Amino acid sequence: MKKDIDSFGKYQFYIYTLITLPLILSAGFTLDYVFTAGEVKYRCKIPECEDLDSATKLRGMSWLNNSQSLTENCKRYSVSSFKSETNCSAPGFFDHNKTEICNEWVYDPDEVTIHNEWDISCDSNRWKLTLIGTINNLGQLVGLTFASTLSDKYGRRTVLTSITFLTGISGLIHSFSVNYWMFVAFEFIDACFAAGIYSACFIYAMEMTGVEQRVVGSTFISCIYAVGEIWLGLVAKWTRNWRVLMRVIYGPGLLVIALMYLLPESVRWLLANDKRDRAEKVYRKMAKVNKLDISEEAFIELKNINDEKEKENGDAKKDTSKSEDESAAADSSPVKKAEPNITQIRHSPKILTRLLICSFCWLTNTFVYYGLSLNSTEFGQGDKYINFILVVAIEIPGNIFVYPLLNSIGRKATLCGAFVFSGVFCLLIQFVPSYGMWHWVALALYVCGKGCITMAFSTSYVYTTELFPTTLRHSLLGICSMTGRVGSILAPQTPLLAKYIYDGLPLLLFGAMSLTAGMLTLSFPETLGTKLPDTLEEAERIGQKDPDEKATSDHNGSSTLSPA
Repeated sequence: MKKDIDSFGKYQFYIYTLITLPLILSAGFTLDYVFTAGEVKYRCKIPECEDLDSATKLRGMSWLNNSQSLTENCKRYSVSSFKSETNCSAPGFFDHNKTEICNEWVYDPDEVTIHNEWDISCDSNRWKLTLIGTINNLGQLVGLTFASTLSDKYGRRTVLTSITFLTGISGLIHSFSVNYWMFVAFEFIDACFAAGIYSACFIYAMEMTGVEQRVVGSTFISCIYAVGEIWLGLVAKWTRNWRVLMRVIYGPGLLVIALMYLLPESVRWLLANDKRDRAEKVYRKMAKVNKLDISEEAFIELKNINDEKEKENGDAKKDTSKSEDESAAADSSPVKKAEPNITQIRHSPKILTRLLICSFCWLTNTFVYYGLSLNSTEFGQGDKYINFILVVAIEIPGNIFVYPLLNSIGRKATLCGAFVFSGVFCLLIQFVPSYGMWHWVALALYVCGKGCITMAFSTSYVYTTELFPTTLRHSLLGICSMTGRVGSILAPQTPLLAKYIYDGLPLLLFGAMSLTAGMLTLSFPETLGTKLPDTLEEAERIGQKDPDEKATSDHNGSSTLSPA
């Protein structure tokens, strides 16, 4: 019965349709700082020369080249002590051998971010803009630690709708920030609330879908998130004002509270928490909408299954209520089964090495993935909004094409190839001129690099799960994920490398790290066609043949993939 109900039908389509709203919103919540804290074009304000017309213009004044260097926005030439002219365009009006720091600036009037609203300009203040992205990712790191616990305790639907609603409220308050530090504080609060939205949607969707449809379901979720990123770019291009942008992005979050009444709770969560009557109601509605003929005996069987589970849990509790003497005797028993402990990997150099490489791959994934998205707004001479939209749109084909590759050429080849090609594309950009039509060639390479790192990111989720044993999988996956979060925290600082050291340094760093990760993945065993390892020993044997299996293979004249 359970298999029939879990098949993808109209009811699952209804659920996936409803969760598109929080998924799309979560992309905006996560990346809005790209535009709210973006740098606006600006120049020094020259009080001696400005008039009503020039006070809002960046270029076009005859005196501008005479007053400051074309490559400098934060310094201007001092007025000459020996000037004989009152005309700013006169050659002797400014002393080109003497400069001074600008105290006021003229900004592009067509765009408003916190940069020009609060005069966060020049080298001494540039860190304040990049800090916003780091604070956002720190907030996500904190929020994720609470979101998973709350989801397990109070339910998927409850947490999903609650945190999306709270993010909407926080974001709207955020849009009324009166100074920089208030903005920073609410950036952190927003991120804490928003951190669990994507994972809550993902887990909820997977728990409401059968095993055979989960690959399609996860691909759909990844693509909808990319649609949310595109929507963010379009709204930013339309509004060009950080306050309006935030209100458009966060306002719809208040509507998600309606999903509390439109979405059912996850049936797997209900069953796991002994809420069988509610689970049965959801199953009955699901069967009705999907037009499945489920007998009453099947529902009784479902209850009996959970009664057996409850009995097993009760027996387990009785076992743990032994007397102290019995417990002591059990502890001293030589056949006692050791509890899974992450410290076990110290005795397994193979698994420890695998963990270190996986952690570096996750770090590279997040660093390059977010780094390319963030730096796209300052890449080349094109429109920053179009650049961003193209760079995030490539995630859709990247997420779609990766799964056929995983099942055809395998996990290792897909991950290695995705990393290597991403690195090559990032490095090739260094050899392409940035002027004229060459800009589009460079942008195409940039977009391809983002598409490849997206494929690497998706592959890492699948591959990492298959490389570690069941007893330690959650803990080791958590270490990789936490290491990866370091990459997303550091990525917002990469624009400073371009400003202070070398324009192409971020791309060189992205390319070098991707190539290194690609080479390191060659040490992984192939997991395509193998069962998930349950123990440390099984995980170590992935990719190896059993002696007995090899003998059988040699005898039969064919090889068989090890089930470990």
